[in-house]
This record gives sequence, C-alpha cells and structure tokens, in this order.
Amino acid sequence: MRFAKSLTLAAVAGLALSACTASRYQISDALMRYGMSENKASCAAEFLRGHLSTRQVDRLADAARYYNGNGALTFGDLVRVAASLRDTETAVQVGGAALACGLAADMVLPRF
Repeated sequence: MRFAKSLTLAAVAGLALSACTASRYQISDALMRYGMSENKASCAAEFLRGHLSTRQVDRLADAARYYNGNGALTFGDLVRVAASLRDTETAVQVGGAALACGLAADMVLPRF
C-alpha cells in the first residue's frame, strides 16, 4: 500500500515538473517565428529543452518580438535579448545553446 502511494506521488510530481518546462516544439516555433532557420532553431530547442521553463520561453519570445534589429533575428541578437531579461539562467542557457550549436559566428565580439 505504501509503495503504491509513493509511486503515485512520484508520478504526479513528475507530471507537474514536466508541465513547467518548455517543450522542444514550443521553443523551436518561437525561434523560427522571428526568422531563425529551421536547423538553427531545432538545434537550439534541443539544447534548451528541459533547461528553460515555459515562463522563461514566453518572456524570451516577448522580448524578441520587440527587439529592434536589422532583418531576421540572429542568434547573436537572441543572446543580447536574453541578457536584457535580467534572468541569468535564461542568458546562460541561450549562450550555451549558441556555443553548442556552433551558432556564435553571427555574434559581434567587442574589441579589447
């Protein structure tokens, strides 16, 4: 009886936690909506899946919508948008996705 209760509690907790993280498709769709290619968006979504909550993805998508760049949103632009959110986890995860997917090439690096 105790085992069944524990198993049920674990299953409910797992479902609750999975509902809080953004799905791969939600992330990919949001990135493609702002001009990122399907391959780049898919790679980034695969990296970010499970690392960003639905709320973090929504905030990132809202900020990206109002980003004032020239043309389609690049991954460098997305990193700058993520940094502007004042959410270090989102900024780190988006930067990590850029590096993991080899997409950092379109980022302008400051001169020292």
